[in-house]
Amino acid sequence: MGNRLQIVLTALFGVSAFCFWLFVCPALIMEREALQLFLWNSDYLTERMAVPGGFARYAGEFLVQFFMSESLGAAILAVVLTSVQWLFWRLLRRSLPSSNEHVLFAVSFLPAIGLWYLLCDIDTSMTLPVAVLLTLGLMMLMPSKRGMSLLGSFILVPVGYWMAGPVAILIVFFHLRWLRKPFKKVRVSLESVLMALLLAVCVWVSSFYVPYSLSNLAKGIDYRMIQAGKIGTLEMMEYDCLQRQAAWRKIIEKAAKEEPNAKACQHIVSLAKYYQKEITPEGMKESLYKPSRALTDAVSAMMMSDLFFQMGFVNFSQRAAFEAMESTSNYNKSGRALCRLTETALVTGQYEVALKYISLLEETLSYRKWARYMRQLVDHPETIKDHPKYGPLQKIYRETEDELFI
Repeated sequence: MGNRLQIVLTALFGVSAFCFWLFVCPALIMEREALQLFLWNSDYLTERMAVPGGFARYAGEFLVQFFMSESLGAAILAVVLTSVQWLFWRLLRRSLPSSNEHVLFAVSFLPAIGLWYLLCDIDTSMTLPVAVLLTLGLMMLMPSKRGMSLLGSFILVPVGYWMAGPVAILIVFFHLRWLRKPFKKVRVSLESVLMALLLAVCVWVSSFYVPYSLSNLAKGIDYRMIQAGKIGTLEMMEYDCLQRQAAWRKIIEKAAKEEPNAKACQHIVSLAKYYQKEITPEGMKESLYKPSRALTDAVSAMMMSDLFFQMGFVNFSQRAAFEAMESTSNYNKSGRALCRLTETALVTGQYEVALKYISLLEETLSYRKWARYMRQLVDHPETIKDHPKYGPLQKIYRETEDELFI
């Protein structure tokens, strides 16, 4: 009965996490995917594996590429958080077999809840929960005999550091489980100190071989954005999510309840009113006073790029897409920005540039089909004029003067 109750509570935790991400914070799911470009090639894998914590980063980015679907992204987050809870519960039982099982089960939720809270901040990447999950998995491989466990710990500390980053410190804490043997307390404490020193040496030595500072290595590469606060606010992400879904009525209703603070969000509200025929095209243009002031971060730049592309101002859309690309954190590229740059290059007749972007997008999973379709248009530019979206934009671009928005 106790085991069944634990399974039910763990399942309820997973369902709660799924519902939270799908219905409360779907915008966070979509923006995580928009801020990376996961490539299926050996160079991308080698680049990630060449730094400490690279395997966890690669695995985290592998999962995030599926966040194109909000429901699938919510399911992945729920599985990761539930797996952290369940593995931590198993390790607690192994470490403290004589303790109250109900208390240990309640405590096992704390790491998962902590990661859940951290992931509500867009500056915390999927690398961190994946690194914790990977480290817990390595700890589950520890032998039950003390001698073999000691040897395994000294091996797994450097291996775990290179695979998951400084979260490998959990292996050191796990070794402290042997303190329950009263006659070995001093010895176990000394062994744990030596493991911690080994981890510190690994961090220090790695700083000579990778292009990251010692402080960034100690905090974990890509656990959190190096320049926090550069992605955008939750308000921007919510408006961006709605405009990507073309939910114009919902945007207007949201703005009616509370006036948006960000300039980019205000412009999106004007775009929604334009589509709902609440303002004229002239009124829409008048609302775009000094739109460059709205390019404050990655999300706002992507919003403004979408807005100007839909309005037919291709050059400004291209500029905003470049701003979005350069604003992505931790040296990532953006699949969404690359798609927009492909479109602007196609409309402006820069077909060689478009092919450069298409060749990258063809090495992704989410954008491969779209990139192959775009390659057909580039290879046969005479067909663009008949395209319902790009044909009119190309005609406008060739036959009208550029608008200058300052």
